[in-house]
Amino acid sequence: MNSKMRLAEAARPQGFTLIELLVVIAIIAILAAVLLPVLSRAQKQGLRTQCVNNQHQIGMAYIMYADDSQDYFPLHNGWADEGGQLPAIPYIAGSAYSYAGFVAITNRPLNQYTVNVNVWHCPADKGDPLNTGTPTCWDGWGNSYLVEWDINEYGVQEVDGNTGKYTSPASPPIKMSAVAKHSSNKIIQGDWNWQYDRSTTLVPTDWHNFPGAKRMNVMLFGDGHVSFFMFPNDNPSSTQTPNPFYVYW
Repeated sequence: MNSKMRLAEAARPQGFTLIELLVVIAIIAILAAVLLPVLSRAQKQGLRTQCVNNQHQIGMAYIMYADDSQDYFPLHNGWADEGGQLPAIPYIAGSAYSYAGFVAITNRPLNQYTVNVNVWHCPADKGDPLNTGTPTCWDGWGNSYLVEWDINEYGVQEVDGNTGKYTSPASPPIKMSAVAKHSSNKIIQGDWNWQYDRSTTLVPTDWHNFPGAKRMNVMLFGDGHVSFFMFPNDNPSSTQTPNPFYVYW
């Protein structure tokens, strides 16, 4: 082979064989199958961390409010208007009217303490299973978190009181000193879907839930700690009396 033929051979592009391409594609598929679940878990962890940080700030707001209000928790109009934004189009159909999503930002009592209304927005918010007319709770009533408002329900004692302005009768809020008796297991609020009537069987796509887990929610407790909480599988009745010595009350 003369020098011209050798140069021409060297300059010719060398392609992959079909077998080599198939091997590369197989390796990429295997890596994707391994990495995608890891990335998904990391994303879920990031959303949960943001939600925990939000509720830590909200917990401090409750404490500051009580300090300025003779030890009382907030008094407001509905399930959702203790803080957050005024949605562009509040969702008020049916039972959602009692959420008071139509209340202005300036009339939501904890906003002056949290300052940034976005702390009331859970990044994993996928809406209320009982009111599906809005894509998220944030879009519907300006708040992704559900405080125990107005009534004792499912073994959880009322925290915030009802003004009686839109739904009657009025009810007083609890005092911080009463919460302090058993503060570490006193539920204040959590992801909107935390109550037993919200969902009896959560699926992996629901908010912060993971496969095989039931009723796992980011919850704020009376002592200010926030935890990824799994409720006991005992299905309390809606009228069950709160017990401060139980795992929650």
